[in-house]
Amino acid sequence: MEQVCFGVDIGGTSVKVGLFGTEGRLIEKWDFSTRRTDNGKDIIEDSANFILEKMKEHGLEKKDVVGVGVDIPGPVKDNGEVLEIVNIGLGHFNIEEEMNRLTGLRIKAGNDANVAALGEQWQGSGKDFNNLVLVTLGTGVGGGIIYNGSIIAGSNGAAGEIGHMLVNRDETEACNCGKKGCMEQYASATGIVRLAKLALKDSEEASALRQADKITAKAVFDCAKEG
Repeated sequence: MEQVCFGVDIGGTSVKVGLFGTEGRLIEKWDFSTRRTDNGKDIIEDSANFILEKMKEHGLEKKDVVGVGVDIPGPVKDNGEVLEIVNIGLGHFNIEEEMNRLTGLRIKAGNDANVAALGEQWQGSGKDFNNLVLVTLGTGVGGGIIYNGSIIAGSNGAAGEIGHMLVNRDETEACNCGKKGCMEQYASATGIVRLAKLALKDSEEASALRQADKITAKAVFDCAKEG
């Protein structure tokens, strides 16, 4: 059996998992919904169990898996310590130690945008470039910086987290991080939904969104395209 590795992207909405060859070739991919029960702790257990299940399905033994790369939407220190994942409500634990305990596999964790930037530099649109900046837009807003071929993570793993830059000093509602006026409150999927709901509340203007069962960022953009 060839040597393989898993990549796990833990997001605020879903968890995406990929099985890869060590040279970066995608063998298979899956996803499942993020479970936020028990203050988000079940997400880690769900992810570990999913990996073990897929190993069993593919007939993989632990010696066949060189490791698991895990990314989360929040700062991660070099030792795997997570300070806080504001969009999930989980914080202050060591994700590498916990995932290792649950799977018995070698684990390396990082911030989702940092890891995405590294992936783009290795096999994506940033290939052959030693310096790049990547912006992620999803449940939140993130950023990853590669300089001279290495991730700039900062002392607490929060470097490049542009989603929590102050862009509106007049904002009255708090961001998930506790501050007010963060970019994430306007440019993320959740921010777009928040602004759309405020607009519907403050206006009687006709909008197809009023007939929507659930307002999503996609619904907002679809309606905008239709005028």
